[in-house]
Amino acid sequence: MTRTPRRMLAALAATVAALGLAASAGAAPAAEEPSSPLALGWTQGTPVVLAPGVTHTTWTEKAPDNRLRARVLQVVEIDPSAGAVTLESAIGTSDAAAETVLEQLAAVTPVAARRPHAGVNGGLFQREPLPSGAAGNAVHTSVAVTDGVLHAASCWNGGRGSSGAVIQYGIPYVTKLATELRLIASPTASVRVDDVNRTPGRIPQCARDAEDTRVSDTPRVYADPDEIVVFTPDYGTPTPALTTGHEVVLDAKGVVTAVHENRGGSTVPAGGRILQGIGTGAAWLRAHVPVGSRPVVETRLHDKTLGREIPLDESVDVVSSPHQLLRGGAVPPSGDLPNSCTRSGVEPGRLDPQSTICTDSRTALGVDLQGHPLMITLTGQDNEDGDYLRAFAALLDSRELGLVDVLNLDGGGSTTLVTGRKTRTPPTDTDNATGAKVYRKVADAVYTGVGGYGMYVRP
Repeated sequence: MTRTPRRMLAALAATVAALGLAASAGAAPAAEEPSSPLALGWTQGTPVVLAPGVTHTTWTEKAPDNRLRARVLQVVEIDPSAGAVTLESAIGTSDAAAETVLEQLAAVTPVAARRPHAGVNGGLFQREPLPSGAAGNAVHTSVAVTDGVLHAASCWNGGRGSSGAVIQYGIPYVTKLATELRLIASPTASVRVDDVNRTPGRIPQCARDAEDTRVSDTPRVYADPDEIVVFTPDYGTPTPALTTGHEVVLDAKGVVTAVHENRGGSTVPAGGRILQGIGTGAAWLRAHVPVGSRPVVETRLHDKTLGREIPLDESVDVVSSPHQLLRGGAVPPSGDLPNSCTRSGVEPGRLDPQSTICTDSRTALGVDLQGHPLMITLTGQDNEDGDYLRAFAALLDSRELGLVDVLNLDGGGSTTLVTGRKTRTPPTDTDNATGAKVYRKVADAVYTGVGGYGMYVRP
């Protein structure tokens, strides 16, 4: 009685197994994941370890089409758990003086053993537009921060703020940012401050508030006849000359030591500030900020995505850009990421059929699935031989890179990658005196260097 059921169960099990094998054999194979743009069109070079936790990898285009040479994608990956490395930004000598990335990295430290391992150019910038009292000076065109010090206000963009990468304790995250600056003269008297370290009334690249009006397309310039701008010691050059307006000088203790009518040309005291006002801004300064007073400039940085304030302490750096290339591991909609350059007069995100399609060289800063920061450049035979923005984003979306969030930084002739003391990207600008190709001077840089365990410790 006991053997018969066991034999029947064994037979039934064998039948089920046979049916399962037959069904498996007849089933259609699982669909293969399509090849990524990198896998299809690019050849990976041997990764080079620049320092423990810092790896440089080069991808070379397989078919350069009509180019004289293939394009090159360079990736520097930073693993803070594998070495004493961190990620930061730098402005070089001063806010007003653009310098090459190599020069900016050389100024980070005089100690040879602590020099940066690698770096790229940072956020967008523009020369002071004419007419201004500081023509030729560099100006950050959106929010920029190094070691908690604000160098420029965010773009307005209808109150949405600017796309930016907040780098804190060596790790970046990409979000929407808005700055808030306020001058407090007394408990009952305060006023909005428009910007930092640029000529009042002449706003480069993007509006800083709803009152700014575009007055030029090439380059893009906005105007506001009623502004207050604060200058910090990082400005590094005499304040812009004012044809009309009011200037207030504060010492390191925050005490107003002098006021000037229609002057400028002043040097910011060490640890102090200078305020310049025009129009109603000048009138407010005259009425509320006399010699001997102690006005306070409050600076706030808001994360618009997370709805929080970011304390501006020494752990915080920021670089910014109009465009985020990847958001949560996907290319943003075309309304957020246009596939062409636009003329200077066209707002970010809008396509302009009159403009020349732009395949600039590209620079990007991102974070991968492991939480590792990556600095990336794409260059070809000249500074216009990179890719369209959306095509560049699709390339970076390749699974070999594993990127989640990526911010597009300044591109074209600004695109620069330095490893050690060597610049790995081609020079793009022409020296007027010699005719030789030279590297472009930029407003800031992002670099990885010695910094303890980067997630927790600053150098």
